[in-house]
Amino acid sequence: MKTKAGLLVMLFLFPVFLLAHAPKKVVLSYNKDSKKLSMVINHPVANANNHYINEIIISVDGKEVKTIKPVSQSSTKDETMEVAIPEIKSGSKVAVKAICNKMGSKTAKLTVK
Repeated sequence: MKTKAGLLVMLFLFPVFLLAHAPKKVVLSYNKDSKKLSMVINHPVANANNHYINEIIISVDGKEVKTIKPVSQSSTKDETMEVAIPEIKSGSKVAVKAICNKMGSKTAKLTVK
């Protein structure tokens, strides 16, 4: 009986795992003049309104400074965003965690020079 139940669970969950995936890559850059952090989160999807990056957590020197909660993705290839973060100084260590609404996350780090 346990084997049949396990098989049924796998049959229903397997298609979900085929369609859901974490962001592939997060690219960060910081403009000192404008004090803006640019993020390009590579997350190719078929439908950007249904499968998208639903949470972006920005940390500076280990402290969470901003959380963004998009309700869709800006394109079917990636989420691109520019955010003013005045807490960033020369030498700051910035981490950005991008979380998919279906499954998985990807974190990128940048040390500002």
